[in-house]
Amino acid sequence: MDPQLEQAQAATQQFMQQYGLDARTMASIGQMAQEAIQDQSLYALLREQLLSAQILTEKELPEQVNYMTLAALATMGALAGGA
Repeated sequence: MDPQLEQAQAATQQFMQQYGLDARTMASIGQMAQEAIQDQSLYALLREQLLSAQILTEKELPEQVNYMTLAALATMGALAGGA
């Protein structure tokens, strides 16, 4: 297996453990992030949910769309779905 893929999967597992997320929940977050990348109007809803669940902070998800964080969440969701 590709070492970078292994590293990404390990980081995803660590993130999930840190916030008590199961693979299905992480995959759902990833899907919502992917949708928010394509439709900015969904960003506020995703942001509200992640902030209220204390999964991410306002610094990580500012009011303006943060594509880097969305891309990371989408990737982790895909990795979790395949875990």
